Amino acid sequence: MVMDMKDMMKALAQMPEAQRRTMMRERLKMFAEMAEADRRNAMRQMMEALGTLANGDARALVKTRTELLFEFPEATRMALMATHMALLKEMPSERAMKEVQVLQSLMPEFVPPVQQGLREMMKMMPMPAVATSRETGGPSVRRATALPQREERRWWEFWRWFS
Repeated sequence: MVMDMKDMMKALAQMPEAQRRTMMRERLKMFAEMAEADRRNAMRQMMEALGTLANGDARALVKTRTELLFEFPEATRMALMATHMALLKEMPSERAMKEVQVLQSLMPEFVPPVQQGLREMMKMMPMPAVATSRETGGPSVRRATALPQREERRWWEFWRWFS
């Protein structure tokens, strides 16, 4: 039986934590060893599948992925994160905002070194409206009162949508 990426991501999210960590670690290691074009393609498929999952499943995968990223050597982590951020720029702005919000909600669950790494990562992202929350120490995004009325919205300009 052949599973598509959406089914694989759903199955991965529903695995016991130890098994999910092992499988995700292997997937991230595989991505890191790929040429950039292949890595972008593979990670795009994974990110698109992640976007289709129920919130609980997506949250479990983002948490596991984020924790594992900080177990990799810095050069590997930075290569994976650079590809991830480049792909986020190509996706609809709502997808990028959703990821920031998931990371924000997960911040208290991460160990301090991961929290600090995420804060540093957020500083590198071109999102001036992502402030630090007093409660979590992580990014804080307020709800938009109204979105601008224009055809094309670039995700890195989403700070303009917040008052």
